[in-house]
Amino acid sequence: MDGTEDRVVMQVDQAGACVSPGYRIARAVWRRSGAKLLAAWGGAWRVARNAAMWALGRADYRRWASPQGLEAWWDQRTELLAGLIPAGSRVIEFGAGRRTLERLLPAGCTYIPSDLVDRGPGTIVCDLNHRPLPNLGPYSPEVAVFGGVLEYIRDVAGVARWLSEQNVRQCVASFDPAPCEGGLLARLRELLRRRYFGYMNNLTAEQFERAFGAAGFEVVARRTWTRQIIFHFQRSGRS
Repeated sequence: MDGTEDRVVMQVDQAGACVSPGYRIARAVWRRSGAKLLAAWGGAWRVARNAAMWALGRADYRRWASPQGLEAWWDQRTELLAGLIPAGSRVIEFGAGRRTLERLLPAGCTYIPSDLVDRGPGTIVCDLNHRPLPNLGPYSPEVAVFGGVLEYIRDVAGVARWLSEQNVRQCVASFDPAPCEGGLLARLRELLRRRYFGYMNNLTAEQFERAFGAAGFEVVARRTWTRQIIFHFQRSGRS
């Protein structure tokens, strides 16, 4: 035997370089699944980063300060929110973003923007995960609007109580609730989904509604948008 049976047979690739069959197989596998592997790694890193921020109770300033963090397709949701706001109201929008709501408000409304970062003239810079929350008395808002915001708040019940204390009469808010049913695997998938998006709580729709109910708000209307529920809360007469 001259050892040829143990010798690795080399082949020539299209560029003329000598490569082994193993290399060619590995390259083919990478072409098929490399992008998926990179995406999986990126997703895992994002979940880990957001989980750390959740543990610290910190808002993602970097994400929301970037224009890329504000999606144009959210305008569909903003239109639904605007449709629930009474004309002539003083409206404060938390998570003002591109201030799309400002141009969609009914006649006679006054717009007050608020966000983690400055969104232009009149912005109340406010982190709803940070205490103490600001005094809104000088602005006298009647309606508070949250479009894609309350998922990122750890203490939703605390924010609802604060709104009540600030004499806000109505609240229009979207929320992506956690499902109330499902086995262990389904719950784990949902937890990972919420961490991937940076959500700070795992409230179901019922728990979300109860958080506002405990602060004296009752649901007067509901809408749906994608998998989210849009709630129209109003302070009850006894509060």
